[in-house]
Amino acid sequence: MHLFADQIQSVTLSNGNLRIQLTQQGPNNEQVDAGTLIIPASQANNFVNGLANSLKGLDEKLEAAREASEGENQ
Repeated sequence: MHLFADQIQSVTLSNGNLRIQLTQQGPNNEQVDAGTLIIPASQANNFVNGLANSLKGLDEKLEAAREASEGENQ
């Protein structure tokens, strides 16, 4: 299943689960519900840290590719 989201609308804690309400940009710039990401509260820290580390790694790869591209163009 794929889910596309532009932003987080709200984050709540309910019954031991973190519920992250996601939205996407709809027609006429209105926000449209994209779904809810539900993570056990006990795993939220690991989940967020894993996502942050993954994004940091991706950013490092993009920066390396950008520098390599600039080096080739000189």
